[in-house]
Amino acid sequence: MSTSCHSRVLALAACAIASPVLSQGADEPPSELGTVEVIGQRTPVALPVTVDSITSDTLAAQHRDDLSQALELVPGVATQNVGQRRERLVALRGFNSRQVPLFIDGVPVYVPYDGNVDLARFGVDHVSEIRVSKGLASLLYGPNIMGGAINVVSRRPTEPLAVSARISTEADDKLRANLVRAALNVSAANERWYGSFSVSGSNADSYRLPGSFDPVPNREDGGLRDNAGTRDRLYMARVGFTPDADNEFNFTWYRQDGFKEDPPYSGTSGSARFWVWPYWDKQSFSLTSRHAVGDRGTLRLRAFHDTFRNSLDAYTNLAHSSYMFLGSAYDDYTRGGGADFEWRWSDAAVTRVAAHLKKDVHREGTREPFEPEEQLVASTWDIAIEQEWRITPRLSLTPGYQYVAQPGRTAWIWNGASYVPNEVNDATTSNGQLVAVWQVSEAGTLFGGVSRKTRFPALKDRFSGGLGSVVPNPDLEAEYANHFELGYEHQGEGWTAKVALYQANIRDAIESVTLPGTACDAPNPDCSQLQNIGRQRNRGVELSGSWQPLHGLRFDAQVNLLDRDNLSDPGILPTDTPKWRQRVTASWQPHPQWRVTLDAQHESRRYTTTNGSRVADGFTLVNAFGRYQANGNWGVELGVRNLADELYAYQEGFFEAGRSWLLQLDWRY
Repeated sequence: MSTSCHSRVLALAACAIASPVLSQGADEPPSELGTVEVIGQRTPVALPVTVDSITSDTLAAQHRDDLSQALELVPGVATQNVGQRRERLVALRGFNSRQVPLFIDGVPVYVPYDGNVDLARFGVDHVSEIRVSKGLASLLYGPNIMGGAINVVSRRPTEPLAVSARISTEADDKLRANLVRAALNVSAANERWYGSFSVSGSNADSYRLPGSFDPVPNREDGGLRDNAGTRDRLYMARVGFTPDADNEFNFTWYRQDGFKEDPPYSGTSGSARFWVWPYWDKQSFSLTSRHAVGDRGTLRLRAFHDTFRNSLDAYTNLAHSSYMFLGSAYDDYTRGGGADFEWRWSDAAVTRVAAHLKKDVHREGTREPFEPEEQLVASTWDIAIEQEWRITPRLSLTPGYQYVAQPGRTAWIWNGASYVPNEVNDATTSNGQLVAVWQVSEAGTLFGGVSRKTRFPALKDRFSGGLGSVVPNPDLEAEYANHFELGYEHQGEGWTAKVALYQANIRDAIESVTLPGTACDAPNPDCSQLQNIGRQRNRGVELSGSWQPLHGLRFDAQVNLLDRDNLSDPGILPTDTPKWRQRVTASWQPHPQWRVTLDAQHESRRYTTTNGSRVADGFTLVNAFGRYQANGNWGVELGVRNLADELYAYQEGFFEAGRSWLLQLDWRY
């Protein structure tokens, strides 16, 4: 991208500070059973200013086809690509995905072993809304929301019958189709019953690297990216029953089947790995109900069973002619439930209480060379309360408290010859929060708050041996963050603006400590251990807003500044997050049948290693899409991603796709 284009992007962002997450609303509203903050009839006062939401209309207009792409639209969110595992994650104000859990309709979704989940594996065709809560996230979400929470809310059918379908393909400059996506959604509803079924999928053989990529011998020769295929299938079914206005029952089944290859490292330092996941599958069952308790109360119950299975094959070369190991498999599940309750004392006072219990089980073994199955278990429970007071018609205070506990247990770890017991002690922690919202005028709202939130170590944090280079530490304790935030939002006539200042002081952060090589089971010069020694600070500012100067013309933009410091050792650089991030979007609809959308995004460089030896350069991306609505049912779209064919990476050496051209056909009834 040229310097002049880069400057124009920044100038437009500066003069039209805007939010990309506003839209005209989805045809089907979000399911109230899938929300967390809204339990009963009263929407929390703090919700509109402390939560950012993305609607399905916005996702469709900007062709955000999976969760990782969708979350890029939220201020404070930066995409991450853990290149060695090809996992699309996000950082929210500097907090990683383990510290910002994902929920689907209020049900936690993650890999029990390490707490992460590959967001690129999850399509969004069934989504009505995505809600992102940051440092002042409601304590009602449950444990481990140290940096915030992301909740994907599904659509709730309202029409007697609704059907939609789409198919799209993306091709490179040589018109080679590298990616195909398809989706079908069917839903129906009457006075008492509703149901929906969604199926979607994507298939990619590879992607083409930008033309400016320099080949790396024995790793990547340019052109089509080696070992870069993916395949995903997603199924979702929901059945709901509302016998009367005071009760509702919902059963949801969710299944995701995936396959992915891992493009090898193609930088100038470090070694390459040649990995393939023959399967990456997830399945979830959940049952949720809502019940009125008198005229003032609402009780909501939720139970779920979530399974995750994957397998990893590791080869020694790009040709896959020999292997290091085959069939390193995870067979995990999470089982749990919860209840939340709202009591409306008056128009000025509401109490909300939530309790959760879950059990995480990780099972792992290897087929070749054979290693027996190892099982790790962790149970967690919590109880939280929030009290909303409207001190005056314009001023509200919401204090909250949460208690979280993990019972002790014995973990049996395979050391290569036998199972060795590892004792894990009982662990408890307390969290608290205070949020204030002051409506200073009809258009302006001032908000702020303080919060303490914690995260228990994942099973991997405690027990992973790092292929012989890590000493497990079953005694790891929870890390915690103290959040401080102050913001202002203004809803003007034809424009909006929002600013948020924040700081998070992180204590007992889990960091890697170098040990003598003899401390590992097999002497290793890179021997290390995770310990609670870190003190970190994340602080920054978010500016966002929108401007609609003419009917049918709209600008949205955002500017993000993030400053991360390791206070324990200032020489350790923060990794995988940019300091500056800007976005601007222009949408023009000159006629009801025509729409044009342009968006540009700039990110500054980011460090890949803590010593600064590997750096992913800053970049600017430009996308453009045009839509023609042929009639009330049919539509066609043309578009281009990465218009300038920018060479960029989220981690040094793991380069993303170059320019690609998009064609989509869709139909709706």
